[in-house]
Amino acid sequence: MGEVSGNVSANEPKNIALNELFNQLVREHSRKLYTHIRSIIMDHEQTNDILQNTFMKAWQSYSSFRGDAQVSTWLFRIATNEALQHLRKQKTRKLLNLFYNSQPNSGQSDDFFTGEDIRLKLEKALQTLTVHQRMIFSMKYYNDMKYSEMSQVLNLSEGTLKATYHQVSKKIETMVTHLSLD
Repeated sequence: MGEVSGNVSANEPKNIALNELFNQLVREHSRKLYTHIRSIIMDHEQTNDILQNTFMKAWQSYSSFRGDAQVSTWLFRIATNEALQHLRKQKTRKLLNLFYNSQPNSGQSDDFFTGEDIRLKLEKALQTLTVHQRMIFSMKYYNDMKYSEMSQVLNLSEGTLKATYHQVSKKIETMVTHLSLD
């Protein structure tokens, strides 16, 4: 009964099911997580690396997921932590290297940001925001997250999130309507 032959382990069906579950998780959440991370990092290549790290961390810690929050909230929390950790490391590298010359994103397009004028203006406007403001704006505007979910991810009150989103939206609206692409 249940004898395993050849190189097939008894856990193989379980592993296949877990792999498929993980692949589904990646398919369902990649785009929103990419947009969220991109709003913090503002660089396509670094965002892809952080997105990959986010899913690797989720895979490694899946057994410790308690189910207190939605999977999407849990993933956003991991992505936020990974992006902020990346910024801290980047800041440390800049301080250690006196000759480091950081150039802002040139506005090049990628799969998620096209070359349309309005998108370039929006991206320029987003670069003027703090990381905190970009996270809040991105979570609400791009990912249409509920304030209750955002509150769990960022550990901020819903009132603070609503006020910040409103202020940032007005600032971006003003900048996009008056910003030159030159």
